[in-house]
Amino acid sequence: MRFTVKKNLRKIVRSAVVCLLAFSVFATTALVSAPAEAASFNGKSPFLGKTYTHNGNYKGRLIVHGVDVSAWQSKNCDWKAAKKDGVDYAIIRVTYTNFGPRSLKLNNDSAFKNNFKNAKAAGVMTGVYVFSQAKNAAEGKKEAEYAIKRLKALGITPNKLELPVYMDYEFAGGRAGRMYGISKSNATNAAVAFCNAVKSAGYTPGIYANLTFFRSYLDTSKFASDVDLWCAQYYSRCQSAVNYSKWQYSSSAKIDGLKSYLGTRGNIDVNFWYVKKSVNAKPLTTIKGKTTLSLADAKKPKFTITNGSYTLKQGKDYIVGGIRNNRKGAAYAYIKGIGKYGGYALVPITVASKTTGSASTSLNKRCANYLTYANKAKSKGGAVKSVTIKKGNTYTLLDDMNVRKGPGTSYAKVSRNSLSSTLKKQSYSGTTAVLKSGTKVKALEVKNNWIRIAKGQWVCGKLDGETFVK
Repeated sequence: MRFTVKKNLRKIVRSAVVCLLAFSVFATTALVSAPAEAASFNGKSPFLGKTYTHNGNYKGRLIVHGVDVSAWQSKNCDWKAAKKDGVDYAIIRVTYTNFGPRSLKLNNDSAFKNNFKNAKAAGVMTGVYVFSQAKNAAEGKKEAEYAIKRLKALGITPNKLELPVYMDYEFAGGRAGRMYGISKSNATNAAVAFCNAVKSAGYTPGIYANLTFFRSYLDTSKFASDVDLWCAQYYSRCQSAVNYSKWQYSSSAKIDGLKSYLGTRGNIDVNFWYVKKSVNAKPLTTIKGKTTLSLADAKKPKFTITNGSYTLKQGKDYIVGGIRNNRKGAAYAYIKGIGKYGGYALVPITVASKTTGSASTSLNKRCANYLTYANKAKSKGGAVKSVTIKKGNTYTLLDDMNVRKGPGTSYAKVSRNSLSSTLKKQSYSGTTAVLKSGTKVKALEVKNNWIRIAKGQWVCGKLDGETFVK
């Protein structure tokens, strides 16, 4: 959330809009001790066209592209154009603290209401951030409570945010800044207090800081496991040792529809978001819905989600966002749980000119790698008697099942056209093979309770104590 002001504008900016300015110090080339990681990999930014190196620990995750904005990017923003240009999420400043005065002065971002409303209307997933200058735990809590009060006043309850409420924690104002000389313990306590206040209000907490601030001023071991970390480093790779889920890699992107306070195109902060495709080992919910959608339907994908006999309610128990869902081709629905249905589901969908069938597809995570909910309540659904899976036996599927190329969810899904004519009739129309509940399959081979039904075609029999065949 860094904003650079040209020298000849500095005096004007300080006197007129100093409260909107958020400086931060970024160490872009300093070497730091990074965690042990798998081999790194490269990818291009869709906004800058440059190649960036990603931490190898994020290999296999979906990289989602987004921005963060404040009143500096409020000059007639066109969020529909931004979505079309590849912006799938926006983290929008809701409130901020002045960095000049020694006393704590809290303020509302003047552009937040319109930015939030228009981003949501354009199908852009949203989170919010609070520019903080908290010197201790009491101030961190006060900043969080001030932001939450404004969110609730605008009707932005936890079920309206796909992303967290972040504390943007950074130095501003140099030696004259109110945070100058803060200790690591006080900064850490302020961050913990902010997150606790956010969580107690029902929102998901997060911390944003640059490479140096994370390293020198925050003890992340004090943070709860559900605090989302977002690291800034304007460099070709992020060298932070913290377990971040988002990386702000530039503040100079040019994006259609997003304009600076001068009314010109750019400069915009851009971020990579690393989304795990599989999170929780033992989810207790099931998702059903179409995975091939028309362009119109893909803008607001709909699903039926159940936990035992209970059907979750959209807007109360979960919300649905879209990733790359405004163009034809591969896309995703991002389903975020609320309250006891914490966690999220990342559902691959295909956007086509028209749907390829009206059948509903059941998406069971353990066999399809879709569902990632973390409901702590016990399922009220009827228990299925476990069976011993043996080679040569014939079994009946108890759920709609994806067919994999190997014995495990890490293997790719099989093309529907590769099925035998008999199984093809017992599968849902679509690109990949999803066999319907009730389909009979013969175990030609058994490996770790996975059943080979043909060459290069496997379905799951049992996993994590749950049985899917009888």
